[in-house]
Amino acid sequence: MLVRRGVIDRVSMPSVNKPGMTRAVLALALLVGAEGCWRTVRPEVSGNVDLAPPGAPTVRLTYLGVGGWIFEWGDEQILTGPLFTDPSLLRTGLAGIRSDTAAVDRGMAPYDVSRASAILVGHAHYDHLMDVPWVAKRFAKRAVILGSSTVRNTLGTWSGLMDRVLVVDDSAGTVEKMGRWIHVTPGVRVMPLLSHHAPHFEGFTLYSGTRDRPMTREPRWASEWLDGVTYAFLVDFLHPDGSVAFRIFYQDAVSAPPRGLAPERLMAEHPADVAILVPATFDQVDWYPEAIVDDLRPRWVLLGHWEDFFVPPEAPTRSIRYSDLRHFQRRLEAVHPGDNWLPDIGTVFTFPAR
Repeated sequence: MLVRRGVIDRVSMPSVNKPGMTRAVLALALLVGAEGCWRTVRPEVSGNVDLAPPGAPTVRLTYLGVGGWIFEWGDEQILTGPLFTDPSLLRTGLAGIRSDTAAVDRGMAPYDVSRASAILVGHAHYDHLMDVPWVAKRFAKRAVILGSSTVRNTLGTWSGLMDRVLVVDDSAGTVEKMGRWIHVTPGVRVMPLLSHHAPHFEGFTLYSGTRDRPMTREPRWASEWLDGVTYAFLVDFLHPDGSVAFRIFYQDAVSAPPRGLAPERLMAEHPADVAILVPATFDQVDWYPEAIVDDLRPRWVLLGHWEDFFVPPEAPTRSIRYSDLRHFQRRLEAVHPGDNWLPDIGTVFTFPAR
């Protein structure tokens, strides 16, 4: 147990994986986990949120839904793994799934990401990786994909993208150890942070495991998209002199502190400007979001991966998968005095750079 700046950081019970579970049992687990805990929660903000004074240099963050974002600083662009394919809960549990390229085309149509230099993938579950191959080949043709060895091996030879995957396993930092900065362009650097995927419910993490050999065919089932080692990321947009113009913390899964925290020395030098946090399954670990807010000291907080992705993005109501989003927000507001937002798909945030 670590006590840091008045916050106790505890690691919760380890995730439990049942390798012998059949697809039917996994489907039942999904259904049981969802039963009785769906609530209609609408986004609290949409359109444009502009906090920058006139004439100030700005950073733009656009929410694509689930774990997908576009980060922009001048001509620089970074993507995070989007999901536009939304197979139903029943289909995910009992039938085969694959990327719906027409849905991806519709979702990406409003955005020009041809300048994107990287796509960040925190873990390899289908809702974070399945649509990445089509996005990378059709829309972000020069972007490298940053992720674990499981991300690379899941994309395998079938995707034609293995040579574009940069495995970050040896570059990750922790709260106590500096990671290695990956300079994707002269104006952007990324540091992976060793993180964690919280259990989905009652200590169980679905589709947990690593993939050690490249797949030669496209995964056919949700259970074939194993999570692998999970990472969060620090993204620094840099001034020409190398100083930090804007720092973003991004994660696509709830982490059990101290996993997922950034190096303390780094945060003391330059706290996060924006932290992108995940409400879903936060109640499966201890001291989230308190410990991560204490570590990052962000100016602003954005909530991603909060909505139900078992219905199409254009559905009139996208319910959160868990009933206690408001509880999460109350806990967040108790430790973070700044603004936080629950965005609709397509919401654009404009922040002033330092």
